[in-house]
Amino acid sequence: MECDIYDSPLFLGCDPALVEPVLRKSAPRLASYGKGEFIALQNSVCRSLLLLCEGSVYVRMTSEEGREFTLDTLTAPDVLASAFIFATEHVYPVTIVADSPCRLWVVSRESVLAMLERDPAVLHNYLNIVSDHSHFLSSKIQQFVLQTLSSRLINYLEKNGVVQNLQQTADILGVARPSLSRTLAQLVREGRVCKAEDGYRLV
Repeated sequence: MECDIYDSPLFLGCDPALVEPVLRKSAPRLASYGKGEFIALQNSVCRSLLLLCEGSVYVRMTSEEGREFTLDTLTAPDVLASAFIFATEHVYPVTIVADSPCRLWVVSRESVLAMLERDPAVLHNYLNIVSDHSHFLSSKIQQFVLQTLSSRLINYLEKNGVVQNLQQTADILGVARPSLSRTLAQLVREGRVCKAEDGYRLV
């Protein structure tokens, strides 16, 4: 299959003899989305695990005042909503949007539970995925609580190389665009950042 469900990190090292009967019975759905389409909406009920097998998505949160914050960008293969489907209040705390044309497998909560019970490898993978996502969120929170905007911006440039779209970068860093512009200008004056043809880069 062009978008094989077994390519997902969830099934790394699994025993198909244990997993296949569950998948055949539940018949997971292969869904396709175009760039900019909503895959899941914040505060909607989470009933399924989403296995991203092609393309990329970005995850964002929206405050009651309408302010948006881009939490992360995820690229296939990856697992979405792993921490939500078994929560007491199983709703999406975020909105998931296709960042490019993408496809993903939609696997029901009951099917995931059955596979976790049947195959230790699937259980181990699932725990790793949830733990890695939790660790990422902890690091993200630490950045916002303990770091200044200039420090967060430097970290962003070290990771991504360039700031091209100011509004998009402001959304990722969770700040207003004017604040980002002022911080960039300050870093340029300090000689730590320079304005290149393709955007702002570290000196």
